[in-house]
Amino acid sequence: MVNNNNHSILKIDTHKIIATLPIMPYQTIVCMGAEEGLFPILFGKYVFDGKVITYEKSKSNINKTKKMLKKINLGNVTLKEYANEIKISPDSVDGVFISDWNLYNNTLEIFTKALKNNSWLTILIDSNNKSQSIPKSQISKLGFKKDSEIFIDGQHKLYNFRF
Repeated sequence: MVNNNNHSILKIDTHKIIATLPIMPYQTIVCMGAEEGLFPILFGKYVFDGKVITYEKSKSNINKTKKMLKKINLGNVTLKEYANEIKISPDSVDGVFISDWNLYNNTLEIFTKALKNNSWLTILIDSNNKSQSIPKSQISKLGFKKDSEIFIDGQHKLYNFRF
């Protein structure tokens, strides 16, 4: 289940992503989608006093990410295989980053229970893929308020929400 636009995601400007997030070095971040290690490593380096919990569906991406994490010795990133049942402690997460809405949109309600007050949710969308659309009404019903929409490049857009 490898992302069709995987090569374009790997070329994304990660500095621009970090600049748009209300992320702090001590936070606990949940990352839905490893994208061959790109996002877990990005967040793991930034939240050096926090931790990153990453869920991934693709065994290939899991293996590539594990190798990269071991190679750079990044100890604050936990990588888990995505299963239909995810258990996260209530009020334990400061932010959630979803790299593929179509793969992980069914996890949103799980995270609302895990999010602390004034937490954030960021969803990366391939704006060229018409099947990727965010049901903003569903997100607002769960208590999220839209913060911003930002084009990262000609193909990818970030949607930022606050909880």
